[in-house]
Amino acid sequence: MKTNLALCALSMLAGVFAAGASAKPTVYIPHQSTVVRLADQAEVIVVGKLARTENVTLAEQGTDFAEFPAKGNPERADGQPNIRREAVITVSQTLKGESFVSGTELRVVSMRQIQFDYYDADLKSGEAVWFATRRADGRLMVLSQERGAISAQVNGGDLNGVIDFTRRCVTAAQTPATRFASIKDALLTSIRLNGSRLSTDACVEFSWHHNDYRSVLTAADTQFLMNAAKNATPGSDERVELITSIGRYKPDGAMEELLAMVLSDATFTTTSIAAWAMEEIDRKGAVNLLNASIDGASLNQQMLAVRALGLIHPKDWHEGEAARTASINAVKTLLTSGDETCVREALIAGRNMWAGKELADTLKALIDNRATNNLSEDALKGAIIVLATHRTKTTQAEGVVEAVHQRAYLNNLALQDPALKQVVDCAILFPYTSLITDAEGRLR
Repeated sequence: MKTNLALCALSMLAGVFAAGASAKPTVYIPHQSTVVRLADQAEVIVVGKLARTENVTLAEQGTDFAEFPAKGNPERADGQPNIRREAVITVSQTLKGESFVSGTELRVVSMRQIQFDYYDADLKSGEAVWFATRRADGRLMVLSQERGAISAQVNGGDLNGVIDFTRRCVTAAQTPATRFASIKDALLTSIRLNGSRLSTDACVEFSWHHNDYRSVLTAADTQFLMNAAKNATPGSDERVELITSIGRYKPDGAMEELLAMVLSDATFTTTSIAAWAMEEIDRKGAVNLLNASIDGASLNQQMLAVRALGLIHPKDWHEGEAARTASINAVKTLLTSGDETCVREALIAGRNMWAGKELADTLKALIDNRATNNLSEDALKGAIIVLATHRTKTTQAEGVVEAVHQRAYLNNLALQDPALKQVVDCAILFPYTSLITDAEGRLR
């Protein structure tokens, strides 16, 4: 049985890329705008430099103004009534769709109707590979905004690499049976772990489009992806995608390598994606492996293992009573460690495991001794939330009734300390979805 971790982990990737790709707002979905996917979608692909933008007067307000009206931030949107702003690209090479190029120029609708001055400096100062297609009115637009214009700067200074790879995609066999086999090696070679566009796109291709590559990747290829994940910069987009690939292709030795990454990389994204990948390979095995790693580990490594266990949240009726008990004991150890970081991570894991019953005595001790144990306000709130996760359901005449196991204790706590009433009330109502502040100040 799978948890919702898979959905949470994968949906998070879009946010990771959107945050890291550019300071400017963009409209794109990363896995739909890799070079491979852009080459497939584009009707015309050129190498060229943005020369200028021009205003075309319209008899009535156009759709571009309606979508991107100027609202005081011209870098975001700069549409004007009765104007369609077009970008003119001076073309040096055409990789696809020669019929769309007029002489040495290609005209496209300007991204978000912005003027020339507001384009990224790399697009104004040098050449880029531009991917465009026709929209409903027949005019060309750049695919996925800035994602559809790849300069040397975003590829580690290597524009020729983008040109060569794009040409490979355009000329590759188009039948599904052979297409991905024909570009697989080029994608593997593109993984440089330098944060460049081609390297990141290749990682995205293997992680998100695994069904396209599963039948063409050899055991050596999947080992290459796993080794690349190990060597990638912690917290980088490349590492996130490569760890996802491990969960997709399940290479030999994957569980041990994933555990090593969990214990050595404190980046939350790494923990969450690696825990998901371990769960995909062998959920019960992942729980047992994480619990076994705690013996003799440093306090920080114990914390990272417990964080991963909380994301998987082992259950006695699925992984077995022994696995559940070992996981709860690991959480208890951190709760009594006196280390604020460990306590917060343990509380988040305890909530995820719905462990209010098993942790009741430990949680009550933390709460009752808050005046002397230096428990922070955030940790105190977390302890209340975890305590409220234990409840029992009974069938009565009026239907199924849910009873909060520690309601009397929690209500008494609110009476003794009115400042805690709101968190107690919320914990009783929404214990499983109430967020707890982690060591970095994020709510999880």
